[in-house]
This record gives sequence, C-alpha cells and structure tokens, in this order.
Amino acid sequence: MKKRGQITVFIVIGLLILFTFYLLSREKRESIEDTEIIQPELIPVQQFVESCSKELAKEALFLIGANGGYIYFPEWIDRVPGRSLQNSPNRDIRNPLWWFDGTLAIPPLAQIEQDMARFIQDRMPRCLNNFSAFNRTYAIEELGDLKTAVILGDDQRLKDDVTVRTQYPIKVKDRFNTTLAELQKFVITLPIRFQRTYNLAKLIMEREKKDFFIEEKAIDLINMDPKTPTTGFEFTCKKKIWQTAQVEDRIKKLLEVNLNHLKVKGTKFDPDAILPYLGDTVPDFRGKLTAQQIKEASQAGSPSATRDNEKDFSYLNKALSDTYKDSYYYAHYVWDLARDPEPYRNFRTNFQFDRSWPFLLKASPSKGPIMETNAMKGSKFLSAFCLHTWHFTYSMEFPVKVTLVDEKAEKNDGYTFSFAFQAKLTKNYPDPTAQDFTTMLRRDIYTSDEYCADITAENPVMVLIARDLITDEDISKVNMTFTCGRYACDIGQTKPDFTNRGAPSLKKQLPQCTNGILRGSKANYEDAQRFINTEIERIYTLPMQPVKYFNISVRKHMLKDIGDSGSGIDFAGERLLGNGEEALVMVRYPPKKFESFAIYDRFPVSLDDPIQSSLKLLAKEDIEYEVEVYLSSNKTITGGYIANWTASKDQIKLGENITFHIAEQPHKVGEEFKESDDIAILFFGALPAISEKLPPPEIK
Repeated sequence: MKKRGQITVFIVIGLLILFTFYLLSREKRESIEDTEIIQPELIPVQQFVESCSKELAKEALFLIGANGGYIYFPEWIDRVPGRSLQNSPNRDIRNPLWWFDGTLAIPPLAQIEQDMARFIQDRMPRCLNNFSAFNRTYAIEELGDLKTAVILGDDQRLKDDVTVRTQYPIKVKDRFNTTLAELQKFVITLPIRFQRTYNLAKLIMEREKKDFFIEEKAIDLINMDPKTPTTGFEFTCKKKIWQTAQVEDRIKKLLEVNLNHLKVKGTKFDPDAILPYLGDTVPDFRGKLTAQQIKEASQAGSPSATRDNEKDFSYLNKALSDTYKDSYYYAHYVWDLARDPEPYRNFRTNFQFDRSWPFLLKASPSKGPIMETNAMKGSKFLSAFCLHTWHFTYSMEFPVKVTLVDEKAEKNDGYTFSFAFQAKLTKNYPDPTAQDFTTMLRRDIYTSDEYCADITAENPVMVLIARDLITDEDISKVNMTFTCGRYACDIGQTKPDFTNRGAPSLKKQLPQCTNGILRGSKANYEDAQRFINTEIERIYTLPMQPVKYFNISVRKHMLKDIGDSGSGIDFAGERLLGNGEEALVMVRYPPKKFESFAIYDRFPVSLDDPIQSSLKLLAKEDIEYEVEVYLSSNKTITGGYIANWTASKDQIKLGENITFHIAEQPHKVGEEFKESDDIAILFFGALPAISEKLPPPEIK
C-alpha cells in the first residue's frame, strides 16, 4: 500500500509537470503566431494596416471611456425615460446609468471587447481605402474577410495593454505583377490600462449600491446646513415660510460643490491642496457662531465654513485651515473601498453633480410651492404663549457622474473613463426601490456652429497654454481647436499675454463639455492633443514635441569581400542609386515611441509621381536613434545599414539635408544583380559589423 501511494504521488507530479510545460509551450506559440515576419520593403504596407487599426482603436476607447463602457447603446436605454445622463449636445456621447431604480447594469467586459472589435472592423475598409496610397508601388489583392478581435488586458497574465488582432489575408504584388508576399496577421498594442480602470469603476459602483455613500453625504449636507429647514422650533407667533424652489436650489448647490471633494482612499490626490473659494455653497454657520465655535464645530464633524470676502470674514482664516487634510472633507469625504489600493495609486477620481442636470425633489410636508411651520397655541392660562415647530423630510433623485483618470506614466498612456448612476432618497433615507424618474436629457442635438456659440456669462474663461516639451517655454501662434463628441470648434491661436509677462496663451470661453479634446498644431511641432473638462479646471497646458523635416539622399558602397565572418571589410567606392533602385529609411527612438520613415527613389516614374523623401526628426535635444536602411533593386533586397546614430541638437538646428550611407552586396559591376543565398545570408548576418565601417548619417 505504501509503494502504491508513492507511485500515485509521482504520477500526480508528472501530470503537473506536463501541464505546466503545455501552458508554457502554448503561450510561446501564441506569442510567435502574433508576429509575422515580412520583407523590409513591405513594412510600409504592414504599418499602414496597423496604423488604421491603432487610430480606430483609440477612437473606440475614447467613446467607451466617454460613454461608460458603451459604443452602441442597447434599445432598453432609450426605451426607459431617464435611463441615461446626457451632459453633451451629442447623443452619441452620454452615460447610461449603471444603477437605476434598483437595477444594476454594468456592461460586461466581454461585451465591451466585442463592441470595440465591431467598431474597428466596420471602419477598417474606409480607412484602408483599397490601399490606394500604394497604387503606384504595389497591387494589393484581398484574399479573405477582415476579422478583428480585441483583448482589453489580461488579469491572468498580469498584462494591462489593450491588444487588437486583425486577421486580413492580402496578397502584395509589385508593378510587374510578381507576388512579393501574402500577409494576414496584424497585431497592435496600446499601453492603456483599461481593465484596471474598468475594475476600479465597477468596484466604486458595487460599493455605492451597498454603502449608499453618496446618499449618506447628501443627508449630512441637508442636516448640517442651517439654510435648509429640517427640524426645529421657534418661540414666535409669526409663521415661517420657505419657498420650495429656493430650498431645492440650495440643495443642488450643496451637492454640486461638496460632492466634488469626494476622494477614494488609495487613489492619487494632494492632501495639502488649498481648498478653493466656495462662496455660499457650503453649510454656512457665519453670523451664528464665534470663530472658536466654528473651529470646534469643524473638529466635531461640521463642514468648514468659507468666507464671502476677506474683510468681513477674515476671522475664519484663523479658525479653520484652508488645506484639504485639515478640513472636514479629509475626515468624512475620503471613501474607503476596503480593497487593496495598490493597483490604483496612479488614478485620480472625480465625483460630479451639476445643478443644471435633472433633479427631482419632494419636501414633506409642503403646500404646493411653499413649506411652512405648524403653530402651537398655549392654554387659556398662557394665552400669550406662541410656538412654531417644523419637521421636513426630503425625497430626491439625481444623477452622479464619476470620472476616473489613469495618469500617463512610464509604462502606460493616460486614459479617462466616466460612468454615471442614480442617487435616490425617500424621506431622508437611501432608497434602492424602483420608481419613475424624469428624462435626463439636457439639450436637443444641434449643429457644430450652434454648439460652439452656446456660450453664456456662466461659462468660465479658460486659459489654454501650448508648451515646448523640451525647452519648457510657452509657444505663440499655435492653432487650437476644441472637440466635444462630434462637435468641433476653431478657437483661435495662442498669443503673448502682456498681463502675464508676455507669456503666450489663449483665453477663451468654451462650451460646456466634461470630456472635451483640446488640439494644437504649428509648423515644426507634432500635432498634440489632451482631454479637458471645462467644468473642473480653468487652466490647461498642452505639451508639444518640436520636430524638423529634412531632405534625404542615399549613397551606396559596394563591398569587395565580406570574408568568412564579416572580417576584412572593404568597399569599392561610393555610388548614387541606379534606375529601379529605392531605399527605405527607418528611424526610431523607443523612449518616446518615436518612429519616422521615408522612401528615397532617385528616378521617379513621372514628375507627378510623389516621392516621400523627407524625414522627420526630433528637435532641440541630442537623440541617439536606431537607424535601419534597406536597399531594394527589382524587388530584391541588395543592401542596407543598421546602426545607432546620435544627432545633436545643433546639427538639427543648422542642417537641412541628411545623407545616409549604405552597404551593397558584392556583385559584378555593370551586370544585373543576381541574388545568391549564401552571400545574402553572410551579408545580412554581418550587416551591423559592416555598418560600423560606413560613414554615419551626415547632416548638412
């Protein structure tokens, strides 16, 4: 029995080893299958397909982030009034409520992946445009249907990146109808931590429906605000009356200002941040308490009062701290989700209610538009005694929007995700039950011109700054546009502001938008963009990368002999490219994910045939680039250059042209090149060593 038990243990261990080997082999195989090795001259075709996939993936992720996980809205969203929050004039940009009348409706991750794949797949043909960009170079034939799959991160493998795999069988032929290659797999990754963002949003929603954290804060605000009547009495014979509309407006202001100070424990926020001036939109104890009493009330759990102006309420500066960590908010508005906060250290959270959003309020008791006290008369022995009492409860329904921002870091790009839910109270208690709710649509759809002109005195003046990413200087004459959903506004140029030491900026009122895109363009800079929220911040800086374009030329150096192992390298001399030859130049700088490529052809087919002979490089800094150049002749790779090359900022500033020197495989001069497998294998194996013997790229 003992031996039999030992044999069983060995069998189990053996099975575990085999299973582990299978998983590792499968992962390795999948990794290899994702990569398709192609000829260097076909790299532009591959990059073209992948660039379409990447741009469409970015567009899809923007819509998903703006719409709380949706690209295509289910029918039930429009069928039920109030089922979505639309705080944009574009009906394609809205937030279906994740929690509504007792129903939880978080879009599953698998559904988001399917919708994103559908979005990319439907729009790829239009982006590719039958490969018309390559009509003069290649004939590209479709061999099968285009199919797309999306993976929004992988928790099992601890991978955060978004992966888009496109299956698109195509055949590439040259001008002589000779098949060069058949391509079918195109894989791109975006360093966006979508699944982590989605998990945080889902966690907040699940804890809200369990804790009713928002509803509890709303009740606290009402109970602690002396301007909002709750329970009390007063020795008076005169009836007290409140206008219900005014009380409603007061509660909306309390929610709008105070919910904005909610934070999530473990996420990124500055406890030493100075609280902004809040005016008369927080619970107000002024005129009723001394400075010492206000301080004691704050320490006991009352929201910090604020001043209308420094002169009349300067004592509040002494009584209360202006920093977030010393305020009531730090003690009561930091939400502990009771989960490991480590994965969300780089996230910022924002909770928002806008007083212009739909809001239902019912105060009990009330008489139409007014709320009044109850009079209590004294006995016949105390006929002069008068007492008025009141006890009001509030039933409310209002939307709350949560915006999560995963800030750009070394290993990931930034990403913004918003979702909304319904907060609901019945007679001062959180209410998870189902009742009717009014439609949450703010505006009808209108044109871009109408949207861009929708500016009122309440729209704040935004300060928009374009800043050189290298010199950190503010840039003048940058053309700026503002986009919200499908609406685009030309908003002007940055120019010197002599009220601010002449620093260039653009001061502009913008229409309301919580997920707008600010874009900037200027010659000698890469186009830049960033998300902005016109309802939160007033100053936005747009970093812009300086670049410069160069004319290029290519000179070839034919090898006399390679030698047995790349030794004894010698060249026959320098020559221009011949007829039928072209060079593909690729320059990369991985730390900034920078890539630039150009095709150099000394003999264009016709004067009207466009040649991409200009190359873009980063400006104003010393950069060590990875350089690859491949020479092709009659559809055969005949030479190349592979090396690292440092371009100094002074060379970039003064130069206009770049000459690349490449090595050519040995062959008889004057005869048509005939490829030899043995020579080609030896040549390309030794190409890095050969390239060291060539002159580096020259800037003049």
